Amino acid sequence: MKANEEAIKAFNAAIVRLNDNVTLPLKEAIAKQPNFIDDDLQKRLELLANELTDLAKRGDTMMSREKPKKFFSFQDDQWVIQELNRDLDRIVMAFTGRGSIGAEMEARKASRSAQTLIINKLPRAQARYDSASRVGANPCFQGTRSSILHEISSWIENPSAPPIFWLSGMAGIGKSTIAHTIAEQEDKKHRLGASFFFSRDEADRRSPHLVYPTMAFQLAGFDSSLREPIIQALEQDTDIGHAMMQKQFEQLIAGPLEKFKGAAKTILFVLDALDECSPSSGALEILARWAVGLPQIFNQVGVMLKVLITSRPELHIHDQFNYSPLHSISQSFVLHDIEKTVVKADIELFLTGRLTDLATLHGVSQPWPTVAEISSLASRSDNLFIFASTTVNFIGGAKSGRSLQHRLDHLLRPDSNVKISAFAQLDALYLRVLESAEKDLEATLLNAKETFHLVLETIVLLLDPLSPTSLGGLLSLHPDDVITSIQDLRSVLVIPANSDSVEPIRFFHPSFYDFITTPGRESGPFFITTTDGHARLAKLCLKTMLELLRKDPCSIGNPWTLNSDVVDLESRLDRAAPNHLRYSCRFFCSHISLCGPGDKSLEQLLDSFCESKILVWLEMMSLLGDIGGAINSIQLLRSWCNKNSTVIQITADLIHDTSRVLLQYQSPLSLSAGHLYTTVPSFAPVCSLTKQYASQLHVPYAIRGRPAQWDSNLITMDTQRKFLALAFFPDGKRVATGDDRGRISVWNISTGAEIISIYGQDTPVSAFSLDISADGARIASSKKGEEETHLHIWDSITGSCISRLGEPGRFPPDTSIAFLPDAPELLSWSENGMLHRWNSVTGGLVQAYKLPVETSVKISLSPHGSILAIKDLDQAGVWTYEGGIFTPVEAHIPWQEYGENDFLLDEAFLLDTKRVLFVLNESPLIPGGCTLVSLWDYQNGLEIKTITFSAHAKVAGLCKETKRMAILTTELPIQIWDIESATLLAQLDEYAPTGIRAAFSPTDMLLASVDEHGSLRTWDISPPLSRSNPNALETDRHACTIVSASRSGNDVISMYSGSTTAVLLWNIAEKTCVELNLPNLDLSLEMSSDGLYVVCATVYVGIHSGWVLYETRSLQCVYSWNYTGSKYYRPDGFVNLHAAFSEDSKLVAVTLPESSWDNHASIEVLDIDQRRKLLELDLPVQLKGMAFLPEGASLVIVHKAGYDIYSVSSGSKSEFTTKWGPELELPAYFTLSGIVPDGAQLLVRGFDGPMIPSYLVTIKDSSQVTRYTESSYVFQIFGTSIGWKPSFLVHDQMGYLYKRDSDSRKLLCWLPPTWRFMNGIIPAVWRGNHLIVGLPKGEIGIIDLDALSHD
Repeated sequence: MKANEEAIKAFNAAIVRLNDNVTLPLKEAIAKQPNFIDDDLQKRLELLANELTDLAKRGDTMMSREKPKKFFSFQDDQWVIQELNRDLDRIVMAFTGRGSIGAEMEARKASRSAQTLIINKLPRAQARYDSASRVGANPCFQGTRSSILHEISSWIENPSAPPIFWLSGMAGIGKSTIAHTIAEQEDKKHRLGASFFFSRDEADRRSPHLVYPTMAFQLAGFDSSLREPIIQALEQDTDIGHAMMQKQFEQLIAGPLEKFKGAAKTILFVLDALDECSPSSGALEILARWAVGLPQIFNQVGVMLKVLITSRPELHIHDQFNYSPLHSISQSFVLHDIEKTVVKADIELFLTGRLTDLATLHGVSQPWPTVAEISSLASRSDNLFIFASTTVNFIGGAKSGRSLQHRLDHLLRPDSNVKISAFAQLDALYLRVLESAEKDLEATLLNAKETFHLVLETIVLLLDPLSPTSLGGLLSLHPDDVITSIQDLRSVLVIPANSDSVEPIRFFHPSFYDFITTPGRESGPFFITTTDGHARLAKLCLKTMLELLRKDPCSIGNPWTLNSDVVDLESRLDRAAPNHLRYSCRFFCSHISLCGPGDKSLEQLLDSFCESKILVWLEMMSLLGDIGGAINSIQLLRSWCNKNSTVIQITADLIHDTSRVLLQYQSPLSLSAGHLYTTVPSFAPVCSLTKQYASQLHVPYAIRGRPAQWDSNLITMDTQRKFLALAFFPDGKRVATGDDRGRISVWNISTGAEIISIYGQDTPVSAFSLDISADGARIASSKKGEEETHLHIWDSITGSCISRLGEPGRFPPDTSIAFLPDAPELLSWSENGMLHRWNSVTGGLVQAYKLPVETSVKISLSPHGSILAIKDLDQAGVWTYEGGIFTPVEAHIPWQEYGENDFLLDEAFLLDTKRVLFVLNESPLIPGGCTLVSLWDYQNGLEIKTITFSAHAKVAGLCKETKRMAILTTELPIQIWDIESATLLAQLDEYAPTGIRAAFSPTDMLLASVDEHGSLRTWDISPPLSRSNPNALETDRHACTIVSASRSGNDVISMYSGSTTAVLLWNIAEKTCVELNLPNLDLSLEMSSDGLYVVCATVYVGIHSGWVLYETRSLQCVYSWNYTGSKYYRPDGFVNLHAAFSEDSKLVAVTLPESSWDNHASIEVLDIDQRRKLLELDLPVQLKGMAFLPEGASLVIVHKAGYDIYSVSSGSKSEFTTKWGPELELPAYFTLSGIVPDGAQLLVRGFDGPMIPSYLVTIKDSSQVTRYTESSYVFQIFGTSIGWKPSFLVHDQMGYLYKRDSDSRKLLCWLPPTWRFMNGIIPAVWRGNHLIVGLPKGEIGIIDLDALSHD
């Protein structure tokens, strides 16, 4: 029995030790670090404590029994004690068996730290309701605003209430204070998911692009189940914080909320002062995004989501809440509609409480103020709480009790000059505050009045608030003087207590800005003329930059270093760029754009800046990570210069060149500031900018290929999409595209940024029709999928589907769609003559109409709503549409002369109520057929103008309003024509790839184009000269299509096409170029290794054709081969002509195509010196390439099934005949790239998309294969310590060029779009130390790779 007692005591002691050493310390550790404990660990700890408590009770029960009971049950107790110890062991093992708690805590702490680092990468504004940027903001005074606060609180609690509450009201009425109160209230209840309080005087707090990243940052701290998906989004896209707002909302807000599993039953979001969001379109997108997103999120998760939005009743916001889908899911409250007596009572309560506190602070006897004085003040407030708040702040600025009464009397003094207006009393209050501050300052500061007005004006007009130190830096004032000059304006300004504070000086309320800058308000001598004030600020910014900007401000040294690779870049920037310099760099253009013309001193400062600092300004903007801001800034500056005729030419030219540099090099400049000094001088034309800053620029590494002048291409975006449709928005600032995956995207044409992406159904699409509504709010689309054609209307801001038109299966695949002019309707039509009118708001069918025409008609809609339907040259009809009625009109078009001359109708466009444009192609059976583009007056049967193109032409884009068209021919780049005068306005400088579509800007001389290779381009089509030639120019060259070079890279031969095909012979060292007068050429041209010979294929259907061998020095024909085959190309586009020189240039091999080209190859080998054939092969193979082995005695033939080696002298086949093994996994299309110098391996290249796989195959053992997934057809083979290996030049989608081999990738430089060879269109070779690329206009570009050492 005694042994049992000892055992129970030992058992209870073990429990006590476990509690003391494990449970209690763990609870204390968790109390100190509550953020590092999750629900699972908390539950495990609670379970441990409960189970230990139960065991302890069982042990105490045994010990407390009477002795007789213990005596008679001691044998049973032994079993019970054993069971208690087993239970204790089980509990401890169950708890600790799940992991070491200490280690688990440390692991969770480390994980949370890592997560914090990821979350901190989100760009964000200090816009929380309680952020430091809102110092001075307070909740409602206790007892005030009770009715509206109760209404909003009831809305939050009510699950049946709409998810959005819009609180609107005039300026100063107290909206932000109410929003602050609600946010604070719900934060204490752990129901505030996020808040964003906009402010128009702070750049970050007015930016719509920071709203969702800021809210996501707050959501990550709200609940761990939201933190994880936000972190995942950041890990998948580290730049999501700078992505388009649609993507931000979907991945940072909607996606995480759909995965919410936290304890909260309600999550509230607060967006205050939405009217201060800039630009206003950002506010519209925010509203539209929540309108669409909230119902979708709510369907995915059980939590109740609520969004409180406050704003002034601005028209664009008012209309969204009343005339959009937002109306059905929102509840509105107009704050200034509250009964005035209720508001006056609240203001009296507020004034009484705050002024009583002031009286107590200064020892003023109570009651003070009197009830009558309080009532008088409240009456003057005009129900504006900002009046009451400013009154308290003004009186509170008194230094003694006597001063309190003095200031109160000052405010209560009658003012006979006060006018009757909504803000009369507030204006009078602000004026008295300013007068008092100015008067009290005069004795304390030298030039007090001037300093007061200067500092006040600067604070008012700053586009982002500055701290006292930064403001002093901008104004050349000591920070103490800045604070002293405005010390008595604390009733209207938030002023830091100390002059060395980093906190900025800002308004208490935006109504003060309205008061002091709006004409007609009673601001008297304090009125600020904004144009003059912005001019002064612009000058201050320019002076600051002229003084402080310098090259390489962060002492990085190596211009090839990426900004992101400078580990301590932020600390370097802190030293090199004080805040007032950063402000000047960001906003000087904005200030200039807001001032008037004719300010000579401003223009002189701008001249000096452009001539000495504009390049280093670009460098600073790159280092600050704000190239996008630089683009917007320089565009503002260009617009201002265009309106200001007194700007000198050199300044205008430098600004223009800077704009072009930013547009064309924004991608590399965003990553590295050093590109200004390396990339720009290599690829930009010699212009004012490069001349002005020549001494600061590096020697160009592109030794040939710089354009002579800026071309018409502004921006090129390589999107890797196949575009099928393009349309401009009415504002001329955006375009919409449709691609072959059914995706609709909206792009900013100024920057090339994708704004929204509408995915729809991710299925293949073969036809696409797009149109934009007149207000730009809706996009209509017709998409032909694999089986059905779908018609939709989309919201252009959010990308949400407004409605689906009809049933997908009912529309033919050729259905087009367009908004009818001046009507809320859509028209869809097909070549069967069937028309459908739709309500563009509801998507309902209004009318179906069948034109009385046969099938296969071409239909065109005029800007006025008329319809043209035409089948061929003798069947045409025109119908007018008005009031829902289609009425035929008589059309006179004499077709006989065209039909007799074998012209076929290709396209027809109805321009207006009188004229039609026809595109007529000569029969394709006629070689070299031409195209007529003819303008007709169809009412009178008169031909107005006809333009003749000597080759087949296509209208890539048409602007019916301005009567301009973009013409694409097989021989020339895109041309812009004036239809009415048949005048060539502009000719674009780049090659024109297949499948191009173009659209004209409705507001500017801009053209946008897309093509099937994924390029989105914008073009400047301002005519440098007017050309009246009625026929298209035929002397301009197309892009270079073939380049070949000698082993050293010094001798190059290239081919380009135009009205004729021509060959150019280049000597790089001597910088000479000779054009060879050769007959029509095919797509085969090869230069010998020593550069002494070139062999080319000539072809003309039905006429003598063949290979010709030329000596390059004398340009004499050495030898020729004739062939008569008419099929030289495979249907898949690969050329069936091959030529190869031996390494010593003594032999050349060519293929002679026959009609049975698919599985047959005829090959001849020529001894060049002897001019005699050494070998003729007739092989039943599908040839993929051929090359001589280095010794020149053998020829390798690569074909679809494998490869063979033939002796040149005997024609015998080598024993190493090989079939491709399955381990090689060659793609369907491949070719021979080359032979390694020792002849032991061959390199085979596939065609599997942009990143081409290559295979290094051992000739004697084809099973030994090295695969290079990241390769290209631009390569060289180098010897290494372990043998030969190829190195490839590859570039990524951004244009960055790398040297790639099997185990490394080295960054070389950035390539402009016209140099990017991996699209399969642009030819390129790597010979010696030169990368040689075919360029537009028959030019070649050469990069000296040795100059890219980056040392």
